[in-house]
Amino acid sequence: MLKTHAEYFEILLRVCCLVVCAGIFQPAIAEQSQTTRPLQVKVEASFLELHTGPGRGYPVFHVVERNAPLTLLFERAGWIKVETVRGRVGWVPRKALLETRDGTGEPPALAYSSEQWQNHRWQASLLGGSYDGASSLGVALGYRFTENITAETQYFLASGDFSNNDVFEINLQHQLFPAWRLSPYVMLGTGRATIEPRATLVRPENRKENYAQGGLGLKYYLARGFLLRTEYRSYVLFTEENQNRNIEEWKFGFSVLF
Repeated sequence: MLKTHAEYFEILLRVCCLVVCAGIFQPAIAEQSQTTRPLQVKVEASFLELHTGPGRGYPVFHVVERNAPLTLLFERAGWIKVETVRGRVGWVPRKALLETRDGTGEPPALAYSSEQWQNHRWQASLLGGSYDGASSLGVALGYRFTENITAETQYFLASGDFSNNDVFEINLQHQLFPAWRLSPYVMLGTGRATIEPRATLVRPENRKENYAQGGLGLKYYLARGFLLRTEYRSYVLFTEENQNRNIEEWKFGFSVLF
């Protein structure tokens, strides 16, 4: 069983390495494309308001009329910097571009933004790592209630030299800065571990122990509906001998958003 888990863990690491490479090169390619070929659109709404900065708190200083052309320069925090045909430069919210048309007569196709990442409610994850020195591999399913709070269930197996561990838990995650591409979070959780000791002569009985855990993590949004995540967790196992056991774990994996 240990060999099987190690093989799956090696495959997971290879897949994640490929994903990391894709994520590193993708933003550079997209940025180069947007820099060399600014997108031209035409206003379809009655008018479009230009703000002096990327946010509702910045005042409106100019109004673009219907059918007027605009050049899209770049995006920041869900706002697009644009330039009018007369050289006026200002900011419009990303959703306002739904009321513009490109050369094909359709709304412009823009790069995936953090606002669109936040529109997803569910995330399915594949995670591997080291659980108290044992190789672990597991799956998780989470639901985001608000932009900051996510509830997640997780199941994983960990195989070491002295025992096999079958673990199921639920946890709550608080994402501190959900709009950031590299976004930290904290978590609290509880669960139950089934521990199967390894023995050569006498077969010992399996133990079932409840636990609580707290941890820190990072999420990195790579592309449309896809992210990398890494976690550190500290466990307290409540044993039958009334002597708590402390365990540390590192995890690394990826999630699909839907």
